[in-house]
Amino acid sequence: MVLALFVCGCTSNRYEDGAWEVAETSATNGEELSRFLEHYKDSGDREKYEAACFLVCNMPGKYSVTDGRPIYDVDVVKADSLVRSLEASFALRESSPYLKDYSFGQFLEYILPYRVANEPLEYGWKEDCPNRFVPEKGMGIKEAADAVNAQIKLDLSPASYGDLPQSYSSLMKNGFGKCDDRTALLVMALRAIGIPSAYEFVPQWGSSNNGHSFVSVILPDGSVYPLQNTDKATGDGYLSRKPTKIYRKMYELQGGGPSGNDSSVPELFRYGDLLDVTSLHRVGFRDVEINVKGNGRKGGLYLAAFLPGGWNPVAESHTGLFKDVSTGTRLDMPEESEAEGLGNGVVYLPVRWNDGRAEAVGNPVIVSDSTVREIIPDTAVCETVRLLRKYPLNARIVNFAKLMVMGRFEGANRADFSDAETIYRILDTPECRMQRAVPDTDKAFRYVRYIRPKGTFSIAELSLYGSDGSPVPFRPMVCEALSEDSLANNVFDSDPLTYYQTGGGIELWVGADMGRPTVVGSIGFAPRNDDNAVNSHDSYELFWWNGGWKSLGVRAASSDTLVYEHVPEHALLWLRDLTRGREERPFTYENGRQVWW
Repeated sequence: MVLALFVCGCTSNRYEDGAWEVAETSATNGEELSRFLEHYKDSGDREKYEAACFLVCNMPGKYSVTDGRPIYDVDVVKADSLVRSLEASFALRESSPYLKDYSFGQFLEYILPYRVANEPLEYGWKEDCPNRFVPEKGMGIKEAADAVNAQIKLDLSPASYGDLPQSYSSLMKNGFGKCDDRTALLVMALRAIGIPSAYEFVPQWGSSNNGHSFVSVILPDGSVYPLQNTDKATGDGYLSRKPTKIYRKMYELQGGGPSGNDSSVPELFRYGDLLDVTSLHRVGFRDVEINVKGNGRKGGLYLAAFLPGGWNPVAESHTGLFKDVSTGTRLDMPEESEAEGLGNGVVYLPVRWNDGRAEAVGNPVIVSDSTVREIIPDTAVCETVRLLRKYPLNARIVNFAKLMVMGRFEGANRADFSDAETIYRILDTPECRMQRAVPDTDKAFRYVRYIRPKGTFSIAELSLYGSDGSPVPFRPMVCEALSEDSLANNVFDSDPLTYYQTGGGIELWVGADMGRPTVVGSIGFAPRNDDNAVNSHDSYELFWWNGGWKSLGVRAASSDTLVYEHVPEHALLWLRDLTRGREERPFTYENGRQVWW
């Protein structure tokens, strides 16, 4: 019995040596780090000392950005602030009803850390969050996490997407931010009441040009309970598109630790803080082996996802074997729920990283549940392609177009439309683009309006054309209910990306006063859309992949279809709009249609 107690009391602290090394080698902040460690070493509390060592040992690489440059925690943290943060977490071990089944190691990683990601350093969130975000007593851990998630009211503004991460106090004051801000805030709120949780993210979708972050509650057995990154109840899954990889931001350093500003390593992999958790989620994945000579730490091998600005590394290997590569399958969602015409799988390009850019070391590969297939163009056989879009048609955009079904266009010669006649009715989902409808009559009208039965009223553009196809000038009109809403002017601004949409319990309308009775040859209109269809006013350039992007020439579109001849069969293609826009995705041309990747 005595021997057993002695062995237990001398349990090794595996972070101790590393913590003191960090403190002793710090050029600017060693005194503060040492004071923090000594405080708990002298306290005689073995667990708190191990926790303090855990924080300092794994602190290298943690940073936030100030005035455009990284400020590393090891250079600025204060002992008193770290003590305050550690004590708040240890208090939860006694008070929180959620922690009883968790190991000390899980506590260290998913409750203890003073920061979540790269947000500006603040320590007061551990005391403040429990006063703001409170689940009802008696709730289980999943129910409590859902309740806290519903209490996080943060406006995810697109205008914030390029901004740096905000501090906790800024988020509380401003009430808006980006997806990553909300993820960090929710992790703070959960950890502050003793719910182990982690910041997880998709570095880039395999079917669009963005990434995504979300929170997973860590359950005692290591499995995850993912939360949607919204306070609203929706029918969407937490993974709305095809993932490439799913990583978890870890406090404990992974692998070889941070590599600093080593330009031979893509930024995603420089900080030693990523744990690949793809296999923990309900997505398809498989191992992929790429046979390239000379794999090593420097200039290692990566799988990259397409971006218009260059291929973006999302998976790393030092052997050529990539583990748990996502196939894009989401087991809880049908593929067609994202967009029309998506291919089966995700396209990756094997690359090395050299001087800050990806260099191809093989052909693009399609990774699907059933196979790994190279995309190899047939330069001996060419075909003619007819292209309609530069980006896949998202289901969300189609749903906007459906809001115009049962809408109608009316003509009248009285301003109050008391003599209105229906001249065109939208019976089927319109195209997600600017289009023209021919009226059912050649009668002359002074006024034309678009009106829809009560419900959601949504339209992006309205224009009129004469019998010869030339634009008809008019003075915009709106119904009385919209007269004070300046956003209704979006319908008349000739910009298909702006729109007017509102819920209504009455019929709403927007219209045109042409000044005198006029025969309308066609009505131009567009539903709310993404403006990614081929536009007859724009110039385009088509590329095909053959070790790099090769141009097939510039074309000025004269209609809603762009035609290119002499395109190598089975090639990976990319259509660029040289006039405007940013959203573009690669595609193959199969059976006369674009298949998107």
